[in-house]
Amino acid sequence: MLARLGVLLATASSAWAQTVKEAPTACVNREKTEWRQVRDASVAGNSLHFCTGDDCWSYDLVSKNVTAIANIPVHKPPAQNAGSFTGPDGKKLATATETHVDFCTAPKSCKGFDYKLPNPAVNGVYPLMNDEHTLGAVMARAETEAGKASTLLLYDLTTGALIKRVAENDVVVLANGFLIGNNRLFSAKMKKIGKLAVADGGWERVGATNVLALHDTKNGTVVLQDASTAKVLARIDLGATDPTEFWTFAVAPDGNRMYAIGSAQDEGKIVVIDTANRALLERTSPTPCAAGTHRVN
Repeated sequence: MLARLGVLLATASSAWAQTVKEAPTACVNREKTEWRQVRDASVAGNSLHFCTGDDCWSYDLVSKNVTAIANIPVHKPPAQNAGSFTGPDGKKLATATETHVDFCTAPKSCKGFDYKLPNPAVNGVYPLMNDEHTLGAVMARAETEAGKASTLLLYDLTTGALIKRVAENDVVVLANGFLIGNNRLFSAKMKKIGKLAVADGGWERVGATNVLALHDTKNGTVVLQDASTAKVLARIDLGATDPTEFWTFAVAPDGNRMYAIGSAQDEGKIVVIDTANRALLERTSPTPCAAGTHRVN
């Protein structure tokens, strides 16, 4: 029975694909099966730029118009490999071994720390820093498969001191504290603050603030949360066709505006959020493909 159902679904999908034509010009799909990746979302000047597959778009923040633009090359952020930490511009900011780490908080100004790990870091040593270069960390990943605990070393780079050593696997260094594991928030002095409002959800920092924007796939909302207090500041409905769909976040450099870009059945839909006043400003979209047509790439 299951095999027959699979054949029927495959046949239906094939028949659907044969009846739908490719749209000749840029547009966004509104389908349950043909989805493209939303990529390279960024805010520069008065424009939000992003791509849905090979079709790229510009949303004018003043006129509110969405227009097709030339293809934007795929941007690949610097890979974070074991033993080093690289900034957004590709410059190496920290290096670490199983006994020593150097954090370079300014050109020709590095702070080094020696340490001894309780377990060999057979799965790599990873140094990290926040954007402000005030806090740093070392993730020394042990052979957890054999029951060996990994180690986190947390540093105050302003005073040049070790804050704490903890037996944990993962950390994100925030502006004024640490996110340990996948949802536990701590201050810069490792005082427990609380938890992320959305466990295991994707998030984006809102500009240079302490506010995090999280995607809640249970109800299709953006949750704005203060990482320094764990307080939820707002929940804003994305208006998603399916709340579990992935949305890409882009934040204006000043942190006052945030843009959520839909995928899947909401491909290319733009939700504009006033993060300063925690309010929905607008919903808009590039031109949807005409009925019976879609874009493949």
